[in-house]
Amino acid sequence: MTERIKNLILMHFVVIIFGFTGILGKLITIEAVPLVFWRTAIGAVTIYLWLKLQNKVTKKSWATIAKLAGVGILIAIHWVTFFASIKASNVSIALTMLAVSPMFVGFIEPIFFRRKIDPKEIFIGSVVIVGVAITLKFSSGYEWGVFLGLISALFASLFATINGVLVKEHDASNLSLVELFFASLVIFLFMAVRGEVGLELIAIDIMDWVYIIILAVVATSFAFIAFTHVMKVFTPFTTTVAINLEPIYSIILAVLIFGEEEIMGIRFYIGATLIIGAIIINTILKEKK
Repeated sequence: MTERIKNLILMHFVVIIFGFTGILGKLITIEAVPLVFWRTAIGAVTIYLWLKLQNKVTKKSWATIAKLAGVGILIAIHWVTFFASIKASNVSIALTMLAVSPMFVGFIEPIFFRRKIDPKEIFIGSVVIVGVAITLKFSSGYEWGVFLGLISALFASLFATINGVLVKEHDASNLSLVELFFASLVIFLFMAVRGEVGLELIAIDIMDWVYIIILAVVATSFAFIAFTHVMKVFTPFTTTVAINLEPIYSIILAVLIFGEEEIMGIRFYIGATLIIGAIIINTILKEKK
């Protein structure tokens, strides 16, 4: 087996792990806010230990730390609304709505990089909106989950766009370390203000702890480090197409694990196909351009 094939297998394995995040979010019984606190806190500690062992922890200016703190807040909102979407609906809906984030990026990037909006992106965005409308129409009782999923996608796009600028100037692992730290800090302060910091934050079911550690260590720290590695091997186009497959992997996993409660009507899958298909086509068109 060649090195390229090994990295290709690793890349799709990591994308499946990313997709498994939604499964873990449904299996964990605690609310979205403490869930994300533990994910970011444990994830930050894991990345710090990994960097420390390699003596790769870098110092940053206060200006950079301030920027990363802002990104950390975006991450916190993105993940809290994502897991809240799962708990208000199901994995299939949350991941389908999250797939909308590249459309948001298409409209946000021109603001950051001062370029004109590509007419193709407007067309792709229109197709995605039709897909969302179809899934919403045929997701009766899950409207709140759809709304939270779209909010999560919006903040994911903001996070991805800003990080796309910062990663050109700083090491990606060190960026994630600081961002996860501030994400956990802001959530901790939020819970403290609400009077939710106490024994109940630690008194969690054993299986929940197992799932949280898997989520933080495997699906966050390991997955990020491994994906950073394959990003150095493959082109951005190849890795972006792989990431776009995450909702498909996740929906399949959800149906296999949870069965009927994850199976939606045929019209929902038509809408989901429009959304995911449009995003993948948009990626291909951008690569050709």
